[in-house]
Amino acid sequence: VPVKVLVVDDSALVRKLVSDALSASGEIEVVGVAPNGRLALQKLQQVVPDVITLDVEMPELDGLLTLAELRKSHRNLPVIMLSSHTERGGRTTLDALALGASGYITKPSQQGGGSEAAKAALQEELVPRILALARR
Repeated sequence: VPVKVLVVDDSALVRKLVSDALSASGEIEVVGVAPNGRLALQKLQQVVPDVITLDVEMPELDGLLTLAELRKSHRNLPVIMLSSHTERGGRTTLDALALGASGYITKPSQQGGGSEAAKAALQEELVPRILALARR
């Protein structure tokens, strides 16, 4: 049975990259995507993911506010935060973990190796975390 994941990111490119990387594992099925937290919370009424990947910086409802809302109704649903910012990510990481995030990764840069390298980095870093969280 594949692990079901909801991918939440305001960038269509990142949503596709994360979805492709997860689907390529063969053990994960992306059951939904959302461009912001508000739509992600609505989507949870239609799909039942085992894990959510949640972008930190989004319009309308950012990752931290979405996580806080999510915890009111889904206390134990694993959430992995994704951020493109490492330098000021320290504070945000602590905030996310305090709000109940299960983990945190930095989005791979598209520069250098392009999208194939970014996809490979996601497969290496994100897939094992999702599988570990889903099996808990």
